[in-house]
Amino acid sequence: MNYTVYSIGLGPGDPELITLKAIKILELSDIIVVPQSNNNGRSVARDIVKNYIDVSKIYMYYFPMNNNKIELKERYNNLAQNIKSMLDEGKKVSYVTMGDPTIFSTSNYITKSLKAIDVQVKHISGISSITAASCLLGLPLSIKGGSFGIYEMPVDPDVAVELINRHESTVFMKVNKKLPYLIEAIKIANPTSAHMVRRIGLPDQAVFDLLTTQPSIESAYLSVAIIKR
Repeated sequence: MNYTVYSIGLGPGDPELITLKAIKILELSDIIVVPQSNNNGRSVARDIVKNYIDVSKIYMYYFPMNNNKIELKERYNNLAQNIKSMLDEGKKVSYVTMGDPTIFSTSNYITKSLKAIDVQVKHISGISSITAASCLLGLPLSIKGGSFGIYEMPVDPDVAVELINRHESTVFMKVNKKLPYLIEAIKIANPTSAHMVRRIGLPDQAVFDLLTTQPSIESAYLSVAIIKR
């Protein structure tokens, strides 16, 4: 029995920003597990996947949007068992994630649960929101001799300031409700440029110059910020 599944990065949101290899594996899969962060059926990942395969292959799985580690671990372990049952039936299974499967991704936790029950995972890289945002802004993340750092947005503005001062470019992910802390850090650090891009590649994509505007907290959902020292 082949206990191997694929973890596929779907890119930042634009259905065209997905690799040919990812499409090939989606087409060869019998079942494609798609994460769902709310219980009303909406899923950006599903909207991307259905451009390339029949929706009958899609297996939606709900992960609550909270920080309850016990509940989330139960969901990851339960999904891993479900996937192994599918493999027992001889199915070819893959699961997808937005961006790249190794960067702040739910895929990392699913992979851990799968490996714990002797299921091997092969990762298929995807275009991350980090590089997509950098290209959209036309700003290099780094040049020769420089450096850049990628961090989850901290809740302490002073920590954010220290990170901004550490690199030529600093990327903050998972900004969301922590946007006020980022705004405060930018005022203190006084960087050359500071931008936040939300919902990259989607119809309601937006770019905010954080040096001149203060967007609402709601604007920070599915966003990435790039600060140039």
